[in-house]
Amino acid sequence: MPVLAFLIWLGSQNRPDPLWAEAGNLLKQPATLVAEVPDSLQTLYCNIHQKEFIPGDSTAFHLVMHPGPTNLEWESFQKLVLAAAHSPQKRIVVSGVTGVGSTKQGKRAANLLAGSHDRVLQIDCAPWFDVEFHKKYIGQKDEKGMFYPGELLQFWDRCRQHPDQNFVAVFDNFDKINPETFFGPALWEALSAKKPVAEVGGQEVSLPDNCFLISITHFGPGAVVEFNGEHFKRLGDRFLLEISPRDLVAWLRLQERGAEKDPTRLAALRDTAQMQRFLFCFLKTNQMLEKRYSIGHTMGQGSNIRPLYMDAERPKFKMAVMNHLNALIPTRPLRERDFNSMEYTIRNNGVEAGSSFFALLIEKLHETGYFVEITMVATTALLTALVSYWVFRRREQLIRRFGERAKLVFQSFENQQISAETASRRLEEIKREVDGLVIRRRLGYTEGLYFLAFVEDMVKRIEYARSVSENFMELFSAFMEDDILTENEYLKLRQFLHSIRHKIPVEVYEQFNRKVENTYAMNKR
Repeated sequence: MPVLAFLIWLGSQNRPDPLWAEAGNLLKQPATLVAEVPDSLQTLYCNIHQKEFIPGDSTAFHLVMHPGPTNLEWESFQKLVLAAAHSPQKRIVVSGVTGVGSTKQGKRAANLLAGSHDRVLQIDCAPWFDVEFHKKYIGQKDEKGMFYPGELLQFWDRCRQHPDQNFVAVFDNFDKINPETFFGPALWEALSAKKPVAEVGGQEVSLPDNCFLISITHFGPGAVVEFNGEHFKRLGDRFLLEISPRDLVAWLRLQERGAEKDPTRLAALRDTAQMQRFLFCFLKTNQMLEKRYSIGHTMGQGSNIRPLYMDAERPKFKMAVMNHLNALIPTRPLRERDFNSMEYTIRNNGVEAGSSFFALLIEKLHETGYFVEITMVATTALLTALVSYWVFRRREQLIRRFGERAKLVFQSFENQQISAETASRRLEEIKREVDGLVIRRRLGYTEGLYFLAFVEDMVKRIEYARSVSENFMELFSAFMEDDILTENEYLKLRQFLHSIRHKIPVEVYEQFNRKVENTYAMNKR
């Protein structure tokens, strides 16, 4: 029982939330920013453009920092640049959730690939302007049927004029319009060929070999067009930008410089425990959003919740998340109570609510659909056990009551309060009552048999005691026919009494013993 009790206690204990420990570790290992590794950035630039590395050259740094300083995380940015540079088609789709930095990283990667801001064409898409964008960037005919190429076709002409240089066309928010409408049927179909060539407006148009295409999308319920295999076949493989908590830590570190005029915010930024709580809220919120909705509903490290890092701003943090999520009109709106588990962990210093073995087991059964079935089976088993226990206890009480009556009859016989005939008659009456209970099924057949065997044993003992007593009295009467009890007869009677001592009631034995001793003593006088 102690072992079982310990196991039950252990299975009911909540465990530490892994995200709490992860938040603490993030503070110990902040991200490396692009601005902190200018030489590595310059080396990357030289490898792409096949130039010699010159110490102190800051060309790459100025390209990436345009149009202004940024706190890009180096490792993630490097992977993106290499993926775009080594793409066989020189086309790539950069995709991420809101706030992950897809636009910022995509445009700055374009600057590094092109080697000059002037060789980058930025196309910022807006919903419901598919046809207008086609006219502006691909081209259109005037009233006389004359075709005028758009900005993208002009850009491609410029690429062909400078084949030794790299050019990049960036399509930001490309999921907000239909790419097929933007390019037009002919050019869209041509993009799936190894050598994209199409007739547009009576002119042959081809995609230059020295032009990279970077399409930036934000996947999730806010997208107008959900990209599929047909899009990726024409626009390049998807490069997924994952949410970077380390990037968020780096941003928090930078805020210390600007918070010197506000002692409260500066103290919060330097409070490791408070920053761990904020990072945990960020990680836990995204875990909840992904689990309840989808990964497309999560929020990146650059979203509008990152300035709300103080404990006192946690209500605003929750409100910002709810506004973000509920603006997407989900089937199940987000409510403040949905953050209760997060608050539980914070109050209990990292212990996760509902993480015990039993809680996880119930959750798993819910997910697999077996919970209802097991609950019904368990309920049925419990009710059956309770009913069986009640029936057992009721039968036990009946058996105990009849057993006590039978014992009382037998004790009365042993105490010579009633005769053997009376005791046998009363025991037979008890047997008949028990038989009636068995017939009416108020007692089980097996229970009835055991009880009847118990009573029958008492009857046999009474009958045996009566028979032995009669034998003794007959023997005593035979010895006393001459009114003299000789020593030999006395010894025989003593021997007979000793042989039946444990087979007759004590009182009867004492009575017979006194009778023999008194008779023998009188004869000796």
